[in-house]
Amino acid sequence: MGVDLSAVPLKFRRAIEAELALRVYTAALPRLGEAAALELLNAAVDGAARAAGQAFADKAPSGAPSLAHFSEVLALWQAGGALTIVDIERGEDALRFTVTRCGYMEMYREMGLPAVLHSTLSCRRDAAFAEGYSSKLRLDRPQTISDGAAACLFRFRWEH
Repeated sequence: MGVDLSAVPLKFRRAIEAELALRVYTAALPRLGEAAALELLNAAVDGAARAAGQAFADKAPSGAPSLAHFSEVLALWQAGGALTIVDIERGEDALRFTVTRCGYMEMYREMGLPAVLHSTLSCRRDAAFAEGYSSKLRLDRPQTISDGAAACLFRFRWEH
């Protein structure tokens, strides 16, 4: 792509993407039904997140993705107050943290997006991003704010 979107803060990009995703979802509903419209949107979000993960991996020192490099993504995810992250634990093969406030969920509610889209547009990205970053990276997230929990628990594992 000839346009460099890296200068646009991530939260603003997500707002623009959410507006378009809502329009696509709304247009697809009468033609496809809710399940198929959501499946279509999920596929698009997964593809975009995998590509973003690969792009981040391409920036790894010496072109070698690692958990240490991957953990640098937390600064990007927190930029502009998008997320409040606490209890960060970095180990040789694990990265764990808790998100106690999600500005994306707040923004999607303010935009009037249907709740069914909240996790698709934000939470769903995380596993696909990790997958795009490296086939060695795994995410376990037993709870999310979008599903009604008080916090999101992130547990990334690097498998050798």
